[in-house]
Amino acid sequence: MITFPCDNCEKMLEIGDEQAGQKVKCPFCGDINLVPRVAGQAGSVKRPDRAAAAGFPPSEGPEADVLSIRPAMLRSRPISFIGLCMGVVGGLVGGTLLLTGNQPIFGYTCFGVAAVCVLGLMVWKLSTLDCGLKVTTKRSVERRGLFSRNTSEVLHADIRNVQIEQSFWQRVWNVGTLSISCAAEHEDEIQMKDVPRPEEVRRIIDLYRPL
Repeated sequence: MITFPCDNCEKMLEIGDEQAGQKVKCPFCGDINLVPRVAGQAGSVKRPDRAAAAGFPPSEGPEADVLSIRPAMLRSRPISFIGLCMGVVGGLVGGTLLLTGNQPIFGYTCFGVAAVCVLGLMVWKLSTLDCGLKVTTKRSVERRGLFSRNTSEVLHADIRNVQIEQSFWQRVWNVGTLSISCAAEHEDEIQMKDVPRPEEVRRIIDLYRPL
């Protein structure tokens, strides 16, 4: 029997010797802990911490934030984003020139176009703030809702698959849909669209999975 304190709540855990080197959930607080190997046990050579070796927070120890992601704007819809920005600039420049040229009707029309484009960008930005994905050393947490809040999380020890979906243009702009499914039936799958650099996000999550 292996006895060791939980990284989070510091209560003593008793785990069977056969689970040495594996990740287990603390029955008191739910934190994920790596079961230490006892001296002299077969295979007791400590495995290197892949996350720490890659320059990220170590997988062992208290939970720490690793990555925070919001849906991309320019990468997800470059034509729409550039068009709205051009509408803002063109409307302001055109309105100023037309007002200077004593054509107030057309000038104010251009300013109205610029205002509509600014409003479109603001609404779009708010929609990206409506959802986000946070990756910690223990779990991935999806948050939805700007005023209300709905969260869904998957423990890295329970992840069964990390899937990326990209169209041709999404591959060009390095953006895509990231789906995280878990082995635990009571936990929901996480799916987030317009994730920037999805392959890099998957690589970081894999550093904390018991592969």
